[in-house]
Amino acid sequence: MFDLLIRGASVVNSERSGYFDIAIALGKVVALLTPGTPTSARSTIDATGLVAIPGLVDAHVHLREPGLVHKEGFASGTRAAAAGGVTTVMVMPTDKPATFTPDEFEAKRELAQGQVFVDFALQAAVRRDPAHIRRLVELGCVSFEIFLADVADEMLLSDAESLIVALSRIAEAGAIAGVTPGDHDVVVRRTAIARAAGPAAANFPPSRPPLSEALGVARACVAAAETGARVHIRQLSCAAGLNVFESLKSLGRLTAEVMPHNLTLDEGELARQGVFAKVAPPLRPRTDVEAVVGGLQRGAIDIVATDHAPHLPEEKQAGASDIWKAPGGFPGLQTFLPVMLSLVQDDVLTLPDLVRTCATRPADLFGLPFKGRIAPGADADIVLLDLDKDFEIRNRDQLSKAVNTPFDGKRTKGAPVWVFLRGREVMRNGAVAGAPTGHFLKPAG
Repeated sequence: MFDLLIRGASVVNSERSGYFDIAIALGKVVALLTPGTPTSARSTIDATGLVAIPGLVDAHVHLREPGLVHKEGFASGTRAAAAGGVTTVMVMPTDKPATFTPDEFEAKRELAQGQVFVDFALQAAVRRDPAHIRRLVELGCVSFEIFLADVADEMLLSDAESLIVALSRIAEAGAIAGVTPGDHDVVVRRTAIARAAGPAAANFPPSRPPLSEALGVARACVAAAETGARVHIRQLSCAAGLNVFESLKSLGRLTAEVMPHNLTLDEGELARQGVFAKVAPPLRPRTDVEAVVGGLQRGAIDIVATDHAPHLPEEKQAGASDIWKAPGGFPGLQTFLPVMLSLVQDDVLTLPDLVRTCATRPADLFGLPFKGRIAPGADADIVLLDLDKDFEIRNRDQLSKAVNTPFDGKRTKGAPVWVFLRGREVMRNGAVAGAPTGHFLKPAG
């Protein structure tokens, strides 16, 4: 007797696909059965005509709690995730206070418990004195985040020796470092020049040029080779950064991510949408969009992650006449799957490509092999898609406190219509169902 049987779906994994009945018990996938296999279950869903994929795993999410809950919180952010078919989020440490110490880590985990609608893992930031790494690994830290530029001083590791020390400690602990690339001196100098040029939106992108990203990628890759650390490059956005990464990737255990907006939107959106398209790194020229799309297609870029970074509409609007007064970033969790489905619709990616880069690979990379796949033994995190459904991304449907997405008005073919977290329904036809029952996740091993 199974708890749930999903009958007749076309099941798509990164490798094995086909028509199966999905048998679920105790929150796990127990078996993939030949359709029509005689069996019994407490509940049965007829998924004929639908496609089943694993719930997406977003490895780069800012949920703003603690300290910044006016922008977002565990509850609102994970409701948005559930609505969009994201069933696992890895939460960045850039809150108030930032997550540096074991005490801050445990307090954040306890704060999230009972609020989250999907499963979550926590990331920690690294100071110049990386004293807490081993204890944080014991507590279940999924990655250690290093920022080379464009952050507050308490998080900044702009000198090479501090980076080497931090990566050495992370390697000794058997953990993974997420490195946000950039060159602090370039950003400071170019920002001063760009600000002097005036308040127009067009003056923002030159403050974070491709040169800065490329220099940061080079430093991170060389440091990874020196220390033997596993290093994951965050936020690749341009040909310059990608070219350096591809040139140096063989030096060490190196992986990289790209965001959905850098795969689909170009710098023209800043002129069209103004503050609601301001993000760092900035939206790039179309040639850069094409470059990172190619990098994802050929496997040079390993995963897609959203960098969900919400701000209230009024905070963004504060920069309507002066781009420097608007914070950078926008929501991405609820739009993640629809935007990636648009790339499938346009034959840029296949559906197995989407599953691999947005679910299976991020789960494996960060030590969560029980996520990101529909297979016996895996958590029953399942999204049922209607690939014939006409769908429009609209601001008024967003569950994030940020409300405004740069994808407002984008039409796609295909949408999630049912989402399950460990075999329990959490979304049906856009409505998030039930109480928050998300679990804290510790990396395996």
